[in-house]
Amino acid sequence: MNHATILIIVGSIAGAVAIAAVPALLKRFRHVFCVPEGWTGLVYHHGLYVRRSNAGRHVIWGSGWTISLIDLRKTSLLTPVEEFILADHLCLRISTHVSYHVTDPAKAAHETQYWPNELYHIALRALHKVLGNFSSSELLHERPKIGAQILNLAQPEAGNIGICLLAIDLRCGIFPAEFNRAFAAVPDGSSAFVLGVPGGFVPLKQQTKNVAPEGHEAK
Repeated sequence: MNHATILIIVGSIAGAVAIAAVPALLKRFRHVFCVPEGWTGLVYHHGLYVRRSNAGRHVIWGSGWTISLIDLRKTSLLTPVEEFILADHLCLRISTHVSYHVTDPAKAAHETQYWPNELYHIALRALHKVLGNFSSSELLHERPKIGAQILNLAQPEAGNIGICLLAIDLRCGIFPAEFNRAFAAVPDGSSAFVLGVPGGFVPLKQQTKNVAPEGHEAK
């Protein structure tokens, strides 16, 4: 076997190895990302934020590239019910329905760990500040006005985390603060009349009594 034949064989082997390695190299150094419509992508290189990518197909060459998808569409958040005792001895149970959308995804992703939770606390702080300026009758009849005030108060703080508030609606109910005390004063085993409940009566929890086996006295 002459040298030319040996070189041809070695070259063929090297070429085959190179061709076999191409898919692995492409998989390692060629990254394809697809961002859906209505979303955006935050591109990172080895954990460092680089840029924002709009909807579409994106190809990035190199190693260490990742992308985080952020939904930019309008959405809403319903906060849990909070209870407030007003000056006229009425108990207010209120929750807020917050409509919003993300305007600065990089700020929303980097300034907070979970912006819906932060948005809830922003709305709650604004709610506490505004409620002290209204009576119970105003709270029942002027909810749009109160919601607008809460929105104006909460918007600057929400903007600091890249969120734009669209609307804040109040969902509330008011009942006398003595309601719970009266409910607790009813003896065990009795029933309490409650408006809006089918049948009108709700049985209260009974205390467990010692029941002696047959033929024995109860202690």
